[in-house]
Amino acid sequence: MLRVPVDKLQPGMILARPVPLPNDPRRYLLQRDREIPPDVIPRLKQLGIMDVWVRHRDFEFLDHLVDEELGHRQREVYAHVRRNFEDIIRNSSVELDLAHFQNSIGGLFNFLKASSGSNVLLQKLEAFDNYLMSHSTNVCYLALLIGMRLERYLIDERHFKSAKEAKDLHLLGLGCLLHDVGKMRVPPSILNKPGRLDSCEMAEMRRHTNYGYDMVKGAVPAAAAAVVLNHHQRWDGSGYPARIDHHSGEPREPLAGRQIPVFARIAMMADVYDAATSRRCYSPGKHPVQVLTEMRTQSSGQFDPEIETAFFRTVPPFPIGQIVTLSDGAEAVVVDFNPDHPVRPKVQCIRSARGQRIDDPSLEEIDLALYDDVTIVAVDGQDVRPYVAAHEQLEPAELV
Repeated sequence: MLRVPVDKLQPGMILARPVPLPNDPRRYLLQRDREIPPDVIPRLKQLGIMDVWVRHRDFEFLDHLVDEELGHRQREVYAHVRRNFEDIIRNSSVELDLAHFQNSIGGLFNFLKASSGSNVLLQKLEAFDNYLMSHSTNVCYLALLIGMRLERYLIDERHFKSAKEAKDLHLLGLGCLLHDVGKMRVPPSILNKPGRLDSCEMAEMRRHTNYGYDMVKGAVPAAAAAVVLNHHQRWDGSGYPARIDHHSGEPREPLAGRQIPVFARIAMMADVYDAATSRRCYSPGKHPVQVLTEMRTQSSGQFDPEIETAFFRTVPPFPIGQIVTLSDGAEAVVVDFNPDHPVRPKVQCIRSARGQRIDDPSLEEIDLALYDDVTIVAVDGQDVRPYVAAHEQLEPAELV
């Protein structure tokens, strides 16, 4: 199967995976193994669905990388987020269904632990009509994947807990699901403003961390509440909110380094990535390779180096199943992620540089890490050469 942009769907293509409704990911707009009706394609675009998985006889081996059970777990988490957030809106108070939250997070976490490999971010949840809720679910998902790579680090950083409790990620997941709950107290005119925020609006937007903390403290365990308060802190001290001196009441500098709770440090990286790659009502999301490059080159010093290492070994710049254009003009499909050479995955060519269809792509597999003269230059018509070049200029040790 292949991940095909909606703009490139053709009559006769068969869905390899169902297409959830963006406004209710628990329901399907289109079922798997059905031919895509031509009149539905404009509807997909209208709903903000940018690509779908379609059948391709030469790439059925990719099926196991997109697990429908994982999608079910994500949608279950989303349903709990939506129900609780809607209750907060109606009641102007926080009465969280913690048992259901913990059950759904536990189900997602246990599924990820039992899964072989970490072929991730192939099933990012999109709920175009409610960014806040889908974003919270995605941040939870990605933070759990990062946290699973950091067991020893979590034991060291949370040394005041037993080893078993220190590496337990349930409260990380809960904190991530609630990390932006304070935005429900920010005026919609600011939250959804398409242009740049002025200084007053930005100050109000930044208060969402304090609003959120005030909403959840006492209602959730302290480790989860600390994620809500501190997910915009930065390793170099450039984040927010500022601390308040308990004696004088005066503001002090924000937290920095290991002053920031480790779960908040993980949540921060997941939050930055998902926000930048997500579509909003007023802007398209950036491609992963662009976001990852910007995080590497423009955010130096903002991330915990240990967590940064785990993050970049978890998130592929070119998701598996994506169609890409190579520098020799050939069209190929990404079939494997190489964390040691992130922008040089394994690919299989489906069309030659002359546009001729290749009958057996498996015979045309290229490990781009072994060929310096061939690179990925475009994805869905977007020129990605500047981002690939920026990655190539980084020292290998910085990426592993």
